[in-house]
Amino acid sequence: MYRAFCCSVLFAMTLPAAACTSAQLETAPIPDQSATSATTAVPATTPTTDRPTADTGSSDSATGDSVGSSDDARGGTPGRSEQEPSDDATADGGVDEPTSLTRAAEDSANEVDAPDDEQAAPNASDDEQALAPVDDGRLVAVGPGDDGNDVLILQERLAELGFGPGTADGDYGDGTERSVRAFQTLTGLNQSGEADEETIVELASFEYDGLSLSAGDDNAGVETLQKRLASGPFDPGTTDGGYGTKTVEAVWALEKLAGVPVDGNWGPLDEYAWQQLSDGKIGTPERDHDQRWVEVDLSEQLVKIYDPGAKTPTLVSHVSTGSGIAWENEEYSGSSITPLGDFHVERRINGWRESSLDIGRLYNPLYFNGGIAFHGSESVPLGPASHGCVRVPMHIAEYLPAEIPDGTPVHVLP
Repeated sequence: MYRAFCCSVLFAMTLPAAACTSAQLETAPIPDQSATSATTAVPATTPTTDRPTADTGSSDSATGDSVGSSDDARGGTPGRSEQEPSDDATADGGVDEPTSLTRAAEDSANEVDAPDDEQAAPNASDDEQALAPVDDGRLVAVGPGDDGNDVLILQERLAELGFGPGTADGDYGDGTERSVRAFQTLTGLNQSGEADEETIVELASFEYDGLSLSAGDDNAGVETLQKRLASGPFDPGTTDGGYGTKTVEAVWALEKLAGVPVDGNWGPLDEYAWQQLSDGKIGTPERDHDQRWVEVDLSEQLVKIYDPGAKTPTLVSHVSTGSGIAWENEEYSGSSITPLGDFHVERRINGWRESSLDIGRLYNPLYFNGGIAFHGSESVPLGPASHGCVRVPMHIAEYLPAEIPDGTPVHVLP
């Protein structure tokens, strides 16, 4: 039996869908492939410092399904906010059914004496009785492509432990597979995504008594989580007990940093990630300087700020970089690439700026490579979606200019 090693070992799996622009890379869910697993049954057991920011209109009361509002709210064009030209090109800034065996028992109890020939009729064979469905809430091995009550019981157990696969619908789809894989990661099992016999045994005995929170929650547990995140390199916004957009984005940042499934909820695997960070096992810098510097990780979609001598970042934020999708309007075109390389912050503009390329609006842009900048955006989805710039959440863009002055080294890493 695996026990979570810390009152603080948490996590959760289903990725909240972020508000995306037309440039965002989105793929339709791949239909699950049918697979049949052995059904060894196991009874289930029941377990169960703020960084002040100014309000920029980005609310923390959202459920996490959509991060940020559209650019229309500020008069801009939704999804447009990106790459600027270089200086010389810039012109402007269920009730269970009785089982067959149960019905047989009830019939027998109510039976009126029957003729000898009827009483002599043979009973169902042992094999037929063994095939009668039994629905007693037990966990059994199932796998991708399976559906029905056995999968539903699995999904409810995963949700109970903080590994919620989304809607418990009895369909072993992608969400359930990701949740099973996350549980297998935490418990050191083979990360197959299939609820095999070994996984079922661990699920039945696993105990967790830490925080299990989801986007949209509003309680003291959320406030506790927000304080913890703010004590580290994350910014969940105001400590108000509301699990909204800013808190979701902060949890995304931790999950990305630790390389665990990203869903923005808090559960056992998130506690594991937090411990990894506390132990210095994740978040270490790729570069070294005698002054503050910034690392942009394209694979993790994170920006990390480090101070000299530090082995963990002073700030980690979820970001969205270039989508790699070509764009074109009446006057200009581009490739939506955030180039790799070593740069430094060159110049800045306070407040909102309309792109001279007519591709959107940028808030507090900090240019580090010609027309490519860090800037606030009201749409910062999980994956790459920009025209080349590095989009950051609005509440972080509010104070980011004070954190990285001109001359600050910037490293864009693969």
